[in-house]
Amino acid sequence: MNGRQHNDNDWDTIASLLAEKEEDGDRSLPDLKEEDRQLLGVMKRIRLDCDCDEASRIKDGTLEKTYRKMFGNRGRSGGGNRGNPYVVLFSIAASVAVLLSISTIHMYRMARQTEETAPVVFSSPNAVSGVVLPDGSSVTLNRGSTLAYETAYNRNLRKVRLEGEAFFNVRPDAGKTFIVSAGGIEVKVLGTVFNISAYPENDEITASLISGSIRLDSRGAEPVCLLRAGQSVVYDKETAELRTDCCEPEYAIGWVTGKLLFKKKTFSDICKVLEKKFNCSIEVKNEEIHKKLFTGKFLNDETLPEILSIIQINIPFRYKTENNRITIY
Repeated sequence: MNGRQHNDNDWDTIASLLAEKEEDGDRSLPDLKEEDRQLLGVMKRIRLDCDCDEASRIKDGTLEKTYRKMFGNRGRSGGGNRGNPYVVLFSIAASVAVLLSISTIHMYRMARQTEETAPVVFSSPNAVSGVVLPDGSSVTLNRGSTLAYETAYNRNLRKVRLEGEAFFNVRPDAGKTFIVSAGGIEVKVLGTVFNISAYPENDEITASLISGSIRLDSRGAEPVCLLRAGQSVVYDKETAELRTDCCEPEYAIGWVTGKLLFKKKTFSDICKVLEKKFNCSIEVKNEEIHKKLFTGKFLNDETLPEILSIIQINIPFRYKTENNRITIY
């Protein structure tokens, strides 16, 4: 009877220690038998920090059942191994293994999701540069442009985001549409060659088709435009309207080879191109020349002063240069 009472007291002591909160800190253990100390250690380790809600629910259920098994039936006789602390010990160890597996799977899935949605970004701030995508498609980025895609690119879909201007040579793949998201439009192709100019500071986005065919969708608007080789489409950001025109490839992609080609371009648009080309700032104070049109070709790496002097022949203006800033009067 005395041994039985002593055993009950040991169980009561273990239960009391397990009920303590973590912030209470460790206190010196009473005089427990070695097997009771081992059992207490395993029970404390079952308090896992787990981010997975499902694992937490399983943990809580396991603890409740284990406590009931250990302490709810300790006064009963018989029951085979029900009161054997070592059987309970193995049961708890198995529960801990299950919880660790669930946590590991959850963490692995979260890591995979993060990896698959992590963006890959290419920037071309001051020079023309080339990018080869995972599917073998090639992209040439103009100055001041950025191209981004997710690491899951080419698994089920080929989608990139463009800010600026780029020339695309898309590898054909009938099962995976190639999508360029640029500003307020999306260009969808299977395999073709085209150019998109979508600088955020410009009022319009232009897509020019060199070969193949593309479809241009306008976000939040009805127009859907199908282009054939030799056509271009202009999207007005303010009105969300689309207009198509003939496209001369030489003018659309001349920048890829370092040429500056302008055909009926406004002086304001030309200045934006020159700013990127020569990494400078151009301020036009002469309101009368903002909308003046100019057509011309610069094929021999002309300097900025040389280009401005040629444009002056058709559009009279004066300018001054101060450091890297040009003011036009």
